[in-house]
Amino acid sequence: MKFICYKEFDDPEEPIHPGIVYRNKVLPLARVLAVAEAIHPKGLTVPDSLFEVIGLLSTYAAAVKELERESKVLPLIWQEVGVTLAAPLPRPNRIFGIGRNYTEHAKETGHTVEGEPTVFLKASTSVIASGQNIVYPAFAEQVDFEGELAVVIGLAGSNISEADAYRHVAGYTLLNDVTERIMQRRDQAKSLPWFRSKSIDTFGPMGPALITADEIKDPHNLEIVTEVNGDVKQKASTGEMVFKIPQIISYLSKLFALEPGDVIATGTPSGIGPLKPGDTVTITIPEIGTLSNQVIAAVEATEL
Repeated sequence: MKFICYKEFDDPEEPIHPGIVYRNKVLPLARVLAVAEAIHPKGLTVPDSLFEVIGLLSTYAAAVKELERESKVLPLIWQEVGVTLAAPLPRPNRIFGIGRNYTEHAKETGHTVEGEPTVFLKASTSVIASGQNIVYPAFAEQVDFEGELAVVIGLAGSNISEADAYRHVAGYTLLNDVTERIMQRRDQAKSLPWFRSKSIDTFGPMGPALITADEIKDPHNLEIVTEVNGDVKQKASTGEMVFKIPQIISYLSKLFALEPGDVIATGTPSGIGPLKPGDTVTITIPEIGTLSNQVIAAVEATEL
């Protein structure tokens, strides 16, 4: 199931609605479930909290598949019009970044892979949707793209075993871990966290959709490609990750409880590079879609 969030008519006053994409049509999740309940009653509803919705995605996906078997029903559900996509999680619970998780990327930044995952936090307020603009701050010296596969947690848990890790995954999406590289290097030189260089507003493009876990048979057998203005900059297999997804989930859950709506950015391959205003950066995993954003210059900014 391809889960999305959307607004109607791009009105900032409008609430964000959960939906699915079926045959390139945006269908409200509540409408789909109402039809599913009429045919196969299970007591399914759409809660008000988006995090609760994320926690129920596996159940919803099963209901949608059941509707698909009723081949004459799902195509008849009327679609929304005037839709503007939001990020599949417009304000994630938390964004955990995994640094240097591809050997060649570690080398290009002058580092080696550590014996355990390198973890940092990225502000949830950095998140924007596919199609929205990455704003290049006036104070920035070098803003880099980093294309990544992101894991969305659906089932809460602590001390999760690697064998049980996938049971806690709601699905997968794409994330561009945009980074102010010079700021990051200065902070690293002072043994400071990476947080501010990763968390500037608009530095977390995410989307275009969340693909439920049942649709991705092997998340370590996906090709990820990042392009800038149509030129390929990154191309790798997610199988090249040093720390695999079950290891990462288990490791994080031993430090702090994972909750529905947590996002784990699994690291970027080699080939990172700078962006400038006017550039368009796209990240593609065919099984998930394409995340595309243009870079624009900030109209107003404050020196740091």
